[in-house]
Amino acid sequence: MPLYEYKCGKCEKSFEILQRNNEKVVCPHCGGKSLEKLFSVFASSSSSESSAGGGSMPSSMPGSCGTSCCGMKGH
Repeated sequence: MPLYEYKCGKCEKSFEILQRNNEKVVCPHCGGKSLEKLFSVFASSSSSESSAGGGSMPSSMPGSCGTSCCGMKGH
């Protein structure tokens, strides 16, 4: 089952839920049905370390927030 993230239009709270196919989702806080599906952010890590970067991605590499290519300016 995929994990989805929603924000309720009624109480403005965000929550995650494991959702099956076509399952109706309601806010667990207020029971609201006006929900906005949010863009989920995920993280990954590697067990190997780069000798030059100490295991972190340099800010000049595509996909890193240092280049603002992710759309999140200032991160």
